[in-house]
Amino acid sequence: MNLKNKVVLITGASRGIGRATALAFAKEGSHIVINYFKQKTKAQSLDKQIKKLGVKALVVQADVADLKQFKNMVNIAVKKFKKIDILVNNAGLIIQTDQNWQKITDKIWDRTLDVNLKSVFNGIKAIAPLMQKQKQGRIINLASVFGQTGAAPVVAYTTAKAGIESLTRAMAKELAPNITVNSVAPAVCKTDMTKGTGPQVIKWLKDNTPLKRIAEPNEIASSIIFLAQSDFITGQTLNVDGGYCLK
Repeated sequence: MNLKNKVVLITGASRGIGRATALAFAKEGSHIVINYFKQKTKAQSLDKQIKKLGVKALVVQADVADLKQFKNMVNIAVKKFKKIDILVNNAGLIIQTDQNWQKITDKIWDRTLDVNLKSVFNGIKAIAPLMQKQKQGRIINLASVFGQTGAAPVVAYTTAKAGIESLTRAMAKELAPNITVNSVAPAVCKTDMTKGTGPQVIKWLKDNTPLKRIAEPNEIASSIIFLAQSDFITGQTLNVDGGYCLK
């Protein structure tokens, strides 16, 4: 897929991997729908950055865990751009980094799964019918290698991320042959989400990663670009983890 003049909707685009991904697509000539939930100022600054690259952008606030809000965002985007070619389900959160599994409240569990997993399905439900009418589309979901290995302190988060991989495979079968569905699974990346991770944990992760460092957001973004351009890859999870999962 040539990305020039494609319309890309990115959830949680105001910062971190989402922001880096938005800029990467914009540099390829794509027009960007910038979704944010609370970070309005950052979303607006991204909007300005993207427009300086000579492409169009649209900022839309929505809680992507709410299907009604997601569909409303899609309607706004289609009204402006007439289409959506690529969906990047990036939005995610970790409410606590020191969760004891016995003390996780229903509120934390439900919100974690809603934002990290349900939002992905919401995006597919809201956008896949449009892509089917267009007879083309790319859906790329942000999973995590910790959905494969498990991470006890953030059990709700890792459970949600494991679900994304299963959902990716199922929807790849459902939406073939015109729409590809894949996921990217980073390890720890330098984003606002990981600022609460203690230095000892970061050191341990670096020591146990063959490349001896954690990822930069643009490195994850480049893997998302790769999947967006790939015509014959679907139902796959691409680990971008510096070798962390190597046995």
